[in-house]
Amino acid sequence: MDHKVLTSRQYFKLLLLVYGVMVVAQVGTGAVFFLLRSTQSKAMPSEVRLGELFKYLVPVAAILLPLVGVLLARRTIKRLKVSELLSDKLRKYQSALIFKYAFFEAATFCSLVAYFLTGDMGHLGIAVGLVMVFSTQLPTKNRVFDEVPLSPMDESKLNNPDAEVAYIPVKD
Repeated sequence: MDHKVLTSRQYFKLLLLVYGVMVVAQVGTGAVFFLLRSTQSKAMPSEVRLGELFKYLVPVAAILLPLVGVLLARRTIKRLKVSELLSDKLRKYQSALIFKYAFFEAATFCSLVAYFLTGDMGHLGIAVGLVMVFSTQLPTKNRVFDEVPLSPMDESKLNNPDAEVAYIPVKD
């Protein structure tokens, strides 16, 4: 398997792309569920039994899932060492971010499905709140500098937009 070299600029664009796709997925799913639910409300009766279950499940998932994602990502990032290759650190950091974002997305989708099935606007509100909290997780260069243990050489490479900083595997 071959590798593609990423510059600092490309690496940060890749992080933003991943983040953007996850935001669009959450907002898009919410918009579709809202439109379907509001236009088909007579054809979709509210599920009372599911409503009772989701009344407890959604708030717990909305708190626990993002918290678990953040804690697991922090644990992964804390294991990084300054002496590791920059490419390895950035690859592990990217994986940790995707993992953290997936937990946020799971909580949002749980809330959206609960809204879709029950019609309870409170679940939609929780999903909107989760998207707002997710919006604070934007991957920036400053965040990378704060979270990843970098040597002065690593920092100078990341500050140079044309410096080669990471390698990603590509299929032939």
